[in-house]
Amino acid sequence: MKEYIQAIFCAPTGKFDNLPYPSRLTDEVFRALKEAGINRIFGFGYDIRESTQKETLRLCEKYGIKYLPTMQSFGKYIDFGWEKLSEAEKRKADETFIGEVKKYTSYSAFAGVFFGDEAGYLSFGGVAHAKKVFDENFPGKEFHFNFFSYSINDAIFWGGMAGSVRGVPEGKKPFALAGDLEITFRNRFNYYDKLVEGLLSKVRFEFISQDKYPFESFWESVPSSVHVALFELNAYFALKKKKYGCKFYNYMQAGQWATGTERKHMTRGEISLQMHVTAAYGNEGFAWFPGCYPIDYTFDEERKYSMEGAGGLIDIYGRKSEVYGYVKELSAFFAAIADDILNSECKGACEYGEYDNSFTEDQIKNLPDNECIFRGELPDILKRKDE
Repeated sequence: MKEYIQAIFCAPTGKFDNLPYPSRLTDEVFRALKEAGINRIFGFGYDIRESTQKETLRLCEKYGIKYLPTMQSFGKYIDFGWEKLSEAEKRKADETFIGEVKKYTSYSAFAGVFFGDEAGYLSFGGVAHAKKVFDENFPGKEFHFNFFSYSINDAIFWGGMAGSVRGVPEGKKPFALAGDLEITFRNRFNYYDKLVEGLLSKVRFEFISQDKYPFESFWESVPSSVHVALFELNAYFALKKKKYGCKFYNYMQAGQWATGTERKHMTRGEISLQMHVTAAYGNEGFAWFPGCYPIDYTFDEERKYSMEGAGGLIDIYGRKSEVYGYVKELSAFFAAIADDILNSECKGACEYGEYDNSFTEDQIKNLPDNECIFRGELPDILKRKDE
């Protein structure tokens, strides 16, 4: 069955005795998510306890939401040491993986798994293996994997999130990130395509996504700026999914969470723009991040300011956030046209009129990385002109 994805990443969390925040496993939270049009909950937000995930499934059943948890056994496949495991170690990992997933399959709200987020190239053998194991054992269930955007470095390309912390993994690499593959903005589609093809060529995925957030405050002097990735990566994946026959949904920025206390609040126009661009390229939906404000963000002083409404759809105390009303309103609009989007094929995008986002070229031309600021020119990918 075709279904337009309106999801959140960062599930509601339970109570921790050593933390001052309440449980968000409540009727009020799940009712609010349902009323905002949310039909899937992905992953977790620090709380990966089995009891929390089962209570999430129970509440999802009550409110007609699908849940795709992430489980501890998944990390073995995403770690870039997978290829070094013995066959016996791999079989043991598979048994653990299958056994952990089976704990949840009796729940009607269990729709599959959110398997991985922002893995590196050297992890793709493990991810592809896990996808095959999952399909063999849980046919008809969904397996979701999320890509980094093209805003990466060498360590992230090879090692993903682990590489961002531990640096470039040791050992011989299958190719060099040099020449046309050197990680520079000019080469972004060269190295990024190498990354994406590195996984999609190994096994068929039904769902893929990416998570570049276009309204982060990169340039304080132009707070209304939009990152070009909003347009470029929607176009890129709209083309890529045609090749592989998969569905693509885009991660949506839900507020602000890392811009300091003197931060810009997201506007309805910004919420609307990222949704409309994603839909304009014929993509299959949205995943809001953060959905429920993640507990671990409260441990970071640069992010903690946003826990009471600036970031997420649901704040740390289980209340509706600053952007909740915008998302609820716009989700209803897209729900009304979802079937038309799902049954259409994107032939391309055209541009009309003048682009004015409250700054001039002279104001931005000397800013660092200013080539990332959208200036009104659509990407060449899937670009069409009037004839």
